[in-house]
Amino acid sequence: MSKLPFPSTTEDVFKAWALERATQRKGGLSPRSLASYHSLWAGWTEFLLSHGPLAWNEAKSPDVRAYLEALSPRGQARGMVHVSTVTQRRYYRVLKKIYAFAQAQDWVADNPVDAGASVSPTEQMDSLVFHALDWDALLQAVPPPIDPPPQDQPWLEVRDQAILRLMMQSALTVAELAGLDIGDVQHPRLGSSHGVGELWPAEEAALSANAPPVMLDLSGARKAQDRRITLPEEASAAVLAWLTVRSALPLPQDAGTPLFVSRKKAGRLTPRALFHLANRHVSSTLGPRYPDTVLAHAGPMTLRNSCIVRWLDAGLPDDDILARAGLREAQALLRLRKHVHAVDVPESAAAQA
Repeated sequence: MSKLPFPSTTEDVFKAWALERATQRKGGLSPRSLASYHSLWAGWTEFLLSHGPLAWNEAKSPDVRAYLEALSPRGQARGMVHVSTVTQRRYYRVLKKIYAFAQAQDWVADNPVDAGASVSPTEQMDSLVFHALDWDALLQAVPPPIDPPPQDQPWLEVRDQAILRLMMQSALTVAELAGLDIGDVQHPRLGSSHGVGELWPAEEAALSANAPPVMLDLSGARKAQDRRITLPEEASAAVLAWLTVRSALPLPQDAGTPLFVSRKKAGRLTPRALFHLANRHVSSTLGPRYPDTVLAHAGPMTLRNSCIVRWLDAGLPDDDILARAGLREAQALLRLRKHVHAVDVPESAAAQA
């Protein structure tokens, strides 16, 4: 059988797959299923455009997993952290079938919807959360921020340290990190001249323990995600150190440009890049303590969950935690409470809360 020409648009990909399904004796889709699957495919391709952008045929396993984890519940379920695993598995199966068709047409070399992208049926209730001692080790493995950073320090290190602290000390999601612009950072040392952002040199008073913290303006698909958060001291310093380095790079500096940029294209970081950044940190710090299979999927969501549990450990009120994490209802914290061990909190972890 001859192969179809490479599709011009993502819409053509779906149409070709749906037409192929219609020719199968038992594989035809009802109008209702067709509309549902089309909406699913459209959501996936929009996710890729907003996180990269990334072409549909360039997606990899971590991108699929990030998409499944980022799915937002609708209606009365919006208080949940994620959609149900039933919904995630349905999305997984449909995407896998479409990419299997594309692979058969030689449009993609590999199917990115593989075992690494899968969200297991029990994963929602048994999310990996690091206990307090491992969490302390992960925090200690991030070097203390220095502002201004040493001139010989690679800019990628300064960027990654700031990102890790936002994941681990403020529980930011992949979408929030990728979507941050310079203009979302609020601090007295930040200003603009002719529309170009500037980071003014820190005076001696600004480096003291009483220096004002950095605040971030965050937004998302749900109302609860639209918020302003105050960063802990070390996370504040790490973001300011990154802005100092970023201002010297040959990049646009205006308020509407990405806060964190990629190495190659100087564009927004992709979910894949953020996953690998988090996973490298976890694996290099805790690798000797865990089997590889346990840490294989430890990424930004694992760090976010662990950060929220540390807030619960420290006895923060639910309302404060929900506001910090961009969640709507206390029900969203239920699955994490079983990991709480308040008596085991190291002093350094409690201080970060």
